[in-house]
Amino acid sequence: MSENEPNIRVLYRMSSRCGANPAHSNFNNRSCFLNCQAAFPNSHFYAVLDNADESCESIMKDTGTPYEMTNLGNAGAFFFSFAVATEKSSNGEWNSNDIIYFAENDYCHRPGAEDALLEGMHISDYVTLYDHPDKYDNEQIHYGMHYSDIRAKLYIGRSGYWRSTTSTCATFGTTVNVLLEDMEIHRKFCEGWSMIQDCAMFHTLIKTRKRSLISPMPGFATHGEANWLAPYIDWIRVLDETQISREEI
Repeated sequence: MSENEPNIRVLYRMSSRCGANPAHSNFNNRSCFLNCQAAFPNSHFYAVLDNADESCESIMKDTGTPYEMTNLGNAGAFFFSFAVATEKSSNGEWNSNDIIYFAENDYCHRPGAEDALLEGMHISDYVTLYDHPDKYDNEQIHYGMHYSDIRAKLYIGRSGYWRSTTSTCATFGTTVNVLLEDMEIHRKFCEGWSMIQDCAMFHTLIKTRKRSLISPMPGFATHGEANWLAPYIDWIRVLDETQISREEI
């Protein structure tokens, strides 16, 4: 990571429940958080613990990670993390060109994720490190079109190939400046909802704001659900190796 690169601020959201139908028992709060820290060794972490128990607080205390506690639910906690970013940018603690990586607690990241995020942010307004398998499913429909029929623009980067994409989940990166400019759209798909309307949110950002969103091939992150692991990477091995290398924490 070059000295000239912007700061990366990882806004990590955690609740007592770590996803549904995990692909492996190591997809748990402690393992996924330690894995994320290992994948972003030069980044600054701040956590939002929503409906979280003492075990979640223990992880933050053990790793020296600053955090706030909320009881807002999925969409509420997500938008609360936007409020954290707004406050820290307005008081000068964060710069407008800082990169914010919004991270959910049921993701695994492989080595190189931090550099890949920096690379992707030179290409696009929004970056997901998750190569979502739904983009290759002939049965999945996105606003009247099968995902497999949607054309993508390809980019060649230092870390591999990138593709433009139409949507992703709520783990993604952008800059403080872009986030603030797009805040009303993010608000629209969080406030009044129990679950984040992430697909509709990105569809609207791309269609109305002309924003760009890219994902790497293969991915540098995956959702932990058994049916939605990003292709080509042995994610269980990645998570196990993180567990072994950081077992002292």
